[in-house]
Amino acid sequence: MKKGLNNTFIGIIAATIVMGLVIYTIEDERSILQMIVGAMFFIIPFTFISSFTSKIMSFLLMSFTILCGYIGYKMGYEDLWIGIIQSLVIGGATYFYRITKTTTFSASDYKELSKKQSDNA
Repeated sequence: MKKGLNNTFIGIIAATIVMGLVIYTIEDERSILQMIVGAMFFIIPFTFISSFTSKIMSFLLMSFTILCGYIGYKMGYEDLWIGIIQSLVIGGATYFYRITKTTTFSASDYKELSKKQSDNA
């Protein structure tokens, strides 16, 4: 599969899962507010999980997730998990298919390259 088609396919799958969870929340009369809160708390950590290169940051993220899950379960906020799953899908797709390493633009390298090209022409 070509890369552009692959990205489109992943986007379609991610949108289907996220909107399926929204429709499930509405149809099953679950709390939309809890879903939104769960998504808001976890979208940033799941999107930028690549910056968690240390064991401590991974530990803190998982501890936060487990603690929020426990508190949500004990307080009866069982619909937080819908938002957390949405954040995982959106953040995971963003991390794997959008955030890439690029080289920075160097004006001096560009000038040298254009001078070489003009000298060869």
